[in-house]
Amino acid sequence: MAVESWISPEETPALAEAATAMIEDRLSRFSKPERDAYWASIRKAYNTPYNPPASKRAAKVAVPVIEIPVSDLPDVALVAAAMTPEMQANAAAA
Repeated sequence: MAVESWISPEETPALAEAATAMIEDRLSRFSKPERDAYWASIRKAYNTPYNPPASKRAAKVAVPVIEIPVSDLPDVALVAAAMTPEMQANAAAA
């Protein structure tokens, strides 16, 4: 579907500059950080659906699976000996 516009491509920069000047004039009552926050929100609103920012998450690294044969696992007595007295008391009570 074709988009109709009353603005020619040649007029766009001048109209954008005029609109920005009018908005800046209205925003002059606010502090510089407040004006910057306004413009940041406008940029985010216009860019988010069309140009999502690059992901800041690191790429997931494949974690190798370590397989241990059952024969290499420690004996139950060794595990029990390594338990703290509190753990042994809790195991006996259960």
